[in-house]
Amino acid sequence: MSLSREAYRELAAVVGDAYISEKEHILSGNRVKTPEIPFEYHSADAILLPGSTEEVQAIVKICNRYGISFIPTVSGCSADAFAKHANSVIIHLKRMNRIIEINEEDRFAVIEPGVRQVQLYPEVRRRGLSYTAASVGPGGSVLANFTSTSGDNHTQHGTSRANRYLLGVEMVLPDGEIVRTGSLQTGSGWFCPDGPGPGLRGIVKGYFGIHGQLGIVTRAAIALDPCRGPREIRAEGVSPHQRVYLDSDCSKVRVFTFKDLGSLCDAMVKLGEAEIASTVQKFFYLPMTLMMTDSANAFWEKWNSGIKEEMAMPLVVHLATRSVEELEYEETILGDVARENGGVRVRPEIESWWDEHMDFFMVFGVLQRVLRLGGGWAPIKLGADSIRHMCEVGESISSYIHDYTDTGILFDAPESFQIVPMEYGHSAHIELLFMYDRTNPSVRPEVGKFTARARASDIADHFHAEMPGCLNQTAEQLGPLYSNYHVWLRRIKESFDTNNVANPML
Repeated sequence: MSLSREAYRELAAVVGDAYISEKEHILSGNRVKTPEIPFEYHSADAILLPGSTEEVQAIVKICNRYGISFIPTVSGCSADAFAKHANSVIIHLKRMNRIIEINEEDRFAVIEPGVRQVQLYPEVRRRGLSYTAASVGPGGSVLANFTSTSGDNHTQHGTSRANRYLLGVEMVLPDGEIVRTGSLQTGSGWFCPDGPGPGLRGIVKGYFGIHGQLGIVTRAAIALDPCRGPREIRAEGVSPHQRVYLDSDCSKVRVFTFKDLGSLCDAMVKLGEAEIASTVQKFFYLPMTLMMTDSANAFWEKWNSGIKEEMAMPLVVHLATRSVEELEYEETILGDVARENGGVRVRPEIESWWDEHMDFFMVFGVLQRVLRLGGGWAPIKLGADSIRHMCEVGESISSYIHDYTDTGILFDAPESFQIVPMEYGHSAHIELLFMYDRTNPSVRPEVGKFTARARASDIADHFHAEMPGCLNQTAEQLGPLYSNYHVWLRRIKESFDTNNVANPML
């Protein structure tokens, strides 16, 4: 280990001996790659579990004094949440897991980083409220999604991304200074992100998230929406044999399939112009089939029954209204738009599954079922632009993916990407989810080649298909497509992090 004994003792004095470790078996559990990452991680020299903002501040100051890199993490879902080199520590924030406040009148919640989706969502729903929950599973950190990572979600057609809902923030900067943004700075409460105190949403979050490179958010307030649906979700059985019921006359799911992406794209645009529906998404058909089944054998049976041909271009629409009359109105418009663009309703067997799982999937997720087939998967693209531009990106995938699906490197599902409009179609998000056999050592290098090929294609075509976030090699490559984003981000990081200790990647 490269940490000096003096540094280790000072760090231990902050959190206590029970909440710091450099033991090999502890560190190994925090460097093992997640299944979708085809490379190994360096081992951190220590891991710390602070319990307060003040402890985080003290840790950051010690790291600056000794030149130690720090990586903040909660659930480890991001490839950037692990050590990249020696002389690094992981600051694990799972002990900071309190819901500080749920304000029903002004509709916001104040949370710490360790608060999980399964912890917060039922609490706000019981109060008739909701929020844009990412489909990262019940263990995902709410705060990380709103402040530090992407923030895309499956209900953003009728709402928006997480960055739009971020309010006041308490944050430890890379040098150890604590800042409080918006109305919080003046003692006026958490309700406003941009005043009368400093508005730093572009620094805290931006669009995609900076993954701890400009500081550690220790508390944040997120805006809440009125809940469209019953306050209690009724469920029967145990996963994976679980059924979820939305006891509401104002909730309905319709699933259509289209002959091509152009027709589906036109339908999404029209639904946005009509400003109807809570959820509109061109979904990826491979994960959809996995989520509909509860075993690998059941998957193969369904996959080979013709669903892959039937659902190559699926459009999932969730109508969630506040009255039966509004539901009837939206369903009429949806039917007209689908018919005019060649959409065909899928079999009841498929549509009923979505009807039974829509809210469960959107909030808690069953996406972990994709790990059944070889255990390796990866989401790439993750960009945003207009709906039509995202459809152009989707069309371009076929120009290179067959070189990898036809040879068996990737699972043969070339149209397995999703496009999710946001804010009634004013922009859209794309995500390509591909799968591979992580137990096959010869496949892993090819996965890296595929992602590089996909990025090179986007750069050559000037596609906004992948969103740069952190200051890393990806940002250096994509920066020229985004007004030299990488140049400006480097200047900001150098200003905020003079010692380059906050999750450095370059």
